[in-house]
Formats: sequence, C-alpha cells, structure tokens
Amino acid sequence: MFIIKLIHVSIVAYACLASLCVDAREHHPKSISITFDDVPIHGEFTLPAQSLKDINQQLLDTLKKYKIQATGFVNEGHLKNDPKLLQSLLSDWHKHGHELGNHTFSHISYHKTELDTYLADIQKGATTTQTVLGKQKQKFFRPPYLHAGDTNASQQMLDKGLEKLGLRLVPVTMENADYVFDAPYTAKLQNKQMAAANTYKQQYLTFTEQRLDFYESASAKMFDKPVPHILMLHVNQLNADSLDSILMSLQSRGYHFQSLEKTLQHPVYSQPTQAFKFGIHWLFRWDKSKENKVKWATEPEPSAEAFAEHQQAITTLKNGKL
Repeated sequence: MFIIKLIHVSIVAYACLASLCVDAREHHPKSISITFDDVPIHGEFTLPAQSLKDINQQLLDTLKKYKIQATGFVNEGHLKNDPKLLQSLLSDWHKHGHELGNHTFSHISYHKTELDTYLADIQKGATTTQTVLGKQKQKFFRPPYLHAGDTNASQQMLDKGLEKLGLRLVPVTMENADYVFDAPYTAKLQNKQMAAANTYKQQYLTFTEQRLDFYESASAKMFDKPVPHILMLHVNQLNADSLDSILMSLQSRGYHFQSLEKTLQHPVYSQPTQAFKFGIHWLFRWDKSKENKVKWATEPEPSAEAFAEHQQAITTLKNGKL
C-alpha cells in the first residue's frame, strides 16, 4: 500500500511539474501575427484579373494550411476601375476569417498630405471593404510607407484622427523588403524564365532569413522577455509563391501564429515613440526612443543591384516589353 501511495504521489508531483513547465512555455512563447499590405494587390504594375484571383487564392490556401488568422490592409484604389473584382477578392479574404484593415484609398503619404485630406482618403478607402464586412467595423489601420507622422505633433494628430474613425494604427516589427524583389521575379515569370525566377525567389528567401535573424537578435538585446512580433508582407506573386517557405521558417524558429488583436494587447504596443521623417519599423522606433541597444547600421538591406533590377522590371512590366 505504501509503495502504491508513493507511486501516486510521484505521478501527481511529476504532473504538477510538467504543468508548470507547460505554463512557463505558454507564458512567454515566441508569437507572431501575419499581416499583408495592399490587399488585394500591390499596385506598382498591372496584372490580369485571373492573375489577381490566383495570387489571392494561393495566399489564402497557404494561410489555411497553417491555420492562421491574418490581417489584410486594403488599398481599394488599386482596383478602382474594377469594383466587382475588388469586392469579390475582399469577400474571399473575409470568408476565410481574415481581418480587413484600412490602408487608405490612394496609397498616399501622410508626410506629404494635410491631415483632413489624409483622413478623408482613409474613409474613402473603406467604402467597398465596409460593404464586405457588413455590420462588422474596421478596427485597424496601416499607414502607407509606414509614414505615421514626421513630427511628434503630427503623429499625435494622426492618432487622434484615427481614434475618431474607430481605427488603431498597427505597427510593424518584421519586414523583408518584398516589394523590391517582386517585380523582377514577376518579369522573369512572364518572360518564361522559370529557372531564373526560381533562383531569384531563393535569393529573396535567403534575404528574408537574414532579416529574421537580425530582428530576433535585436529583440533579444532590447527586451528581457520575448515580445510578440508583427510581420508585414505585401500581396504579390512573389509572396504567393514564397509564403509557405516563410511560414515554415517561422515555425522552425519556434513561433506560433496568433491574431493581430491578441498581439496588440501586449504592453510594448502601447508605449510611445518619437516621430521619424522616414518610414521604418517599430523595433527601430522603440530602440531609438530609449536606449539605443542595437547597431542598426548592420540591418541587412537589399543590394544596390536589387534596387536597380526592381526599377528596370517596373519599367518593363508597365511598358509590356518582355
């Protein structure tokens, strides 16, 4: 009888210890929210309607595979000439359970626009989206170019304006400059250069890994405990073909995916930051507003050749000369 009791006590003690370990892991996990700017398409060049449908469906299928509730920031102006297609694509995102936020109508810079004009463009950018959402209201806003105010006063004015519209500005803590790589990749695909396109995609994924390494290192220097991250991607062909690899990498790094609403509940997203004249992610803003623990000059950046190839591809795609 004594041995049986001893075994029972040991089992209970082990279970309690295991429970504490699980609780400890759950208390400070590595978590991340996935967001997309320029839903339903990044608008640097025009693509056929079927391509837009395929890109969006591919993204939605991959998100479903990983059981992710993403947030898409809608830029309605990119499809202003095809309202039926716009509504159809937005409806697909909504039906799959993803949040639809606001990204203005015209993709304008707040740093080059009067506040009243900017707020009016935000309201205009919610017209079709609100039709899709029905009684559900938009809650989140992402400023184009991450221009959130170039002075502390203008930053505060935007926050107050957004509050009146029932919107919260959503930061970014991780991004991979995907917009630089998308046009050359798309041009190679359209020119039937499949091997070259695949090689270029692998270069993009390698750069993404370098960025993720840097942001993880920066976060570890800045914070005593893990903070939930917000990854910004854009809706484009490159990410449609690369998202599975990116999400697999995040999983292998120990991240679990959670809703944007849950991530924004973390206290780090309520702390104030100084204003900046250029668009930059919030890890930089937080660090520069406090202790400067990170050597930001070492943050990986696309090469000059990548930017040049991006511009050349944009010209090519706009002119249709492939």
